[in-house]
Amino acid sequence: MIGYGLNTFAQCSVFEYISDTPEDELLLDLVEDESHNVYLSVLMVTQPNGSNYYARIEKLNSSGTLIAKKEIKVSGKENLGENIFHNEDTVALVGSFYDKGNDYKSAGISIFRLNSSLSLIDSIFYYLPDTNSSRYGIYTNKQIDGTYLIGGSSRIMSNAFQSPFIYHLNTNFDSIKAKHLTHPSESGVLKYLRLVGNQNYWGINMLKFAFQLFDSSFNLLSTQKFPAGFSGGNTSADWESDTSFYIIGSNHYPFPDNNLCVIKQYDPIDTSNFKKLVWHQSDTVDFPAPWKGIDLKNQDTLFFGGTRNLNIYNPYFSSQPSWFIVVQTDSALNVRWERFYGGDAYYVMTNVLASRDGGCFVGGVRYDYQNNTEQQRDVVLLKLNSEGLLVGVNSQKSIRMHEAIVYPNPGKDEMHLRIAAQHPFSVLTLYDLRGRQVLQQSINGQEAVIRTTGLAPGTYIYELSAPTGLYETGKWVKQ
Repeated sequence: MIGYGLNTFAQCSVFEYISDTPEDELLLDLVEDESHNVYLSVLMVTQPNGSNYYARIEKLNSSGTLIAKKEIKVSGKENLGENIFHNEDTVALVGSFYDKGNDYKSAGISIFRLNSSLSLIDSIFYYLPDTNSSRYGIYTNKQIDGTYLIGGSSRIMSNAFQSPFIYHLNTNFDSIKAKHLTHPSESGVLKYLRLVGNQNYWGINMLKFAFQLFDSSFNLLSTQKFPAGFSGGNTSADWESDTSFYIIGSNHYPFPDNNLCVIKQYDPIDTSNFKKLVWHQSDTVDFPAPWKGIDLKNQDTLFFGGTRNLNIYNPYFSSQPSWFIVVQTDSALNVRWERFYGGDAYYVMTNVLASRDGGCFVGGVRYDYQNNTEQQRDVVLLKLNSEGLLVGVNSQKSIRMHEAIVYPNPGKDEMHLRIAAQHPFSVLTLYDLRGRQVLQQSINGQEAVIRTTGLAPGTYIYELSAPTGLYETGKWVKQ
């Protein structure tokens, strides 16, 4: 385990944490307690066959130091801890389980309660009603009243569609009521469930790309498709008030697919009144963080993020550089800053969490394809200050923050630039290895394509600078 940390910017802590184990890991969820400790829910994939799953909880202090961990295994079951919650002096891991080697059957919902030292207190299991049904996904959200809503879906083997379910549990995780929707017209996967209005229930149906409203008995009242051009297969949502919320997904019109898109909607169902931010028109695949890609603690400060240059055909083990993207906006979706982290390996962001001190946590995994022959990912957690900086972290840190990226690298006759939004005007200067300037060009805006047909193959040094504080330098190779 590697952790570097320092407190800066008026008690806004920053750190970098990398969990380096021989096993393949995937970060699923994280939560911060009142003392600024952070709890991570990590899915462990046992090597070498990659077919055995179990959950692990890791507890970090406010400096990013690992102070406790707990592995949670269930005999004869694959155990996934999809969501983690902190309640005063206890931690709850809520997830799913299913039989080993049995096509995801005999599945259900698992709940493990632990004390603050991660010693197990008790466990609760709710089996899906049909043992021949297979679990597809489970998503848990804590409500303002302290109760829990669990959504997801199962596939009943005799049916060819996903059957959504809703469970409402009390503060002790006892079942209040539950329903499985079994009619084909009700198919889909439910997530981000929330109590709204007079005991109605609201949720996102991932497969229908729609908001849905249910009555107090979980009968479907209405379905409203997402606003035009918004694609939500991997959406996250966070509520600003009782009626307005933010949602992140992808924009597919009028631009090509795979552009990050955020919508602020002012009604749970009515999509006629909303604000929309398309991060930019991408020439790479930019993918929202799938578990939680958007969050806010203060009403006028929103954080969202995802992965820059994701490989959708091999999303976790690709041999190409990628970056975590983090963007901060105000409540009207005006961008304040954006930054990139990584580029030296293949990174996939899974979570963004606004922190109690005004900064944010950025979590995901890193696959070091240049130095690893196994399919083995490490968990990465960055604690950023309110400006998205890692200022003061040990200089030996292995993850760099960027305000501009240059790609592809190596390249041929074109060099592509992506400049952060806080630098509307910048200058690119290119030098050969003798220090002679071979190219200089002004950049207006965030995107640029530089023709390099006149340059000989070889290695060059680039500098990107701006009066607004931008300075990026590195090597670029022309093949």
